[in-house]
Amino acid sequence: MPKDSYLLKNAVIITPFKTLKGYDLIIEDGKIHSINFSIDLADKKKYKIIDLEGKYYLCPGFIDIHTHGGGGEDCLGGDVETISRFKAKQGITGYLPTFIASPMDEIFNSLDLIKDFIFKNKTGTLPNILGLHIEGIYLNKKYKGAQPLEYLRKPDVKECYEIIKRANGLLKIMTLAPEVEGCMEVIELLSENGIISSVGHSDASPEIIDKAIGKGLSHATHAFNAMGEMGFKEPGVRSPGLEGYMLVKDELKIEIIGEKTHVDPSIMELAYRAKKAQNIIIVTDSMSISGLEPGRYKIGVMNLTLEKGSDVGRLEDGGLAGSAVPINKAIKTFYENTSASLNEAIQMATYNPLKSISLTHRKGIIGVGMDADIAIFDKDFTIKKVFVGGGLAFDENL
Repeated sequence: MPKDSYLLKNAVIITPFKTLKGYDLIIEDGKIHSINFSIDLADKKKYKIIDLEGKYYLCPGFIDIHTHGGGGEDCLGGDVETISRFKAKQGITGYLPTFIASPMDEIFNSLDLIKDFIFKNKTGTLPNILGLHIEGIYLNKKYKGAQPLEYLRKPDVKECYEIIKRANGLLKIMTLAPEVEGCMEVIELLSENGIISSVGHSDASPEIIDKAIGKGLSHATHAFNAMGEMGFKEPGVRSPGLEGYMLVKDELKIEIIGEKTHVDPSIMELAYRAKKAQNIIIVTDSMSISGLEPGRYKIGVMNLTLEKGSDVGRLEDGGLAGSAVPINKAIKTFYENTSASLNEAIQMATYNPLKSISLTHRKGIIGVGMDADIAIFDKDFTIKKVFVGGGLAFDENL
């Protein structure tokens, strides 16, 4: 069934590499058909016309490559359709469901659920699942964070190969700790299969990081959270630790959770100055409790608390378990607390994540011929409308 055609008039377009004020954009057949200043249509009946009045921003749809769920559902075994509908309200048009350390049969069963959803959504207008991110299972127990200790395991190339085979092209990122015995071989295997290795939940030394980069390591998961801190080589002499060393390695792109409890604003600014916009990806690391009312929740084997006005989930002992921040707020937080421009902040949540998974030939830029995956928002980053593949996925008025 063909989708509606749209004329989006008088928009402030963030491509994200430049800003076009007062431009019109036409969507036809799921693609961006044309972008011009004040388009005059011969056949206006063909289009649904939406006037953005010169005050609403239009940009590529947001992409979250690190999210565990939302709307009360977990990416691991939960209702993926509910999660996707919840994501659309944030301006998200694509995401990577992210699994924590879990029993292997649970990982495989969840993979099957995701595959079924992708098949059903092929011609739909819900945000696209662009792949899978496995944050466990080969992590450093010292920096496990909220990962279930009992499901962390010794890195195993044969086991990892089985995951890759069962994922059938879906696995895009695996977070691991390179210092754990056997991880270097896993990094090589992932690299050979075009899968991103991302250092996280790790205490890797600079020497180990350099070796891992040589094997294919290219990302750092939720920078400054659950990783080795700066220390001392000897009294009075600092050692960079993982969190310092990643900032000076151009080979590593870093995820930043756009939430001020997880990452202090001064640290966001430090990361921006050191890595520059092109090497930062804004993520949520959001949990299933994202979007729920404040309260106590049981998620798997964990008891979590979401306090009023908070964007973080906490464990029973008060420790951080993950975020509840929506990505539009995460982008706003990074933009308002750093010297990054609005265009750069948008780039970090659109083009950059898509470039990392090799999809910028179709998505991530507002340009003629690109997929019409579009987010429209106001000066407060409130989402007004979202298009996925040219179809209206969210409208605040509906």
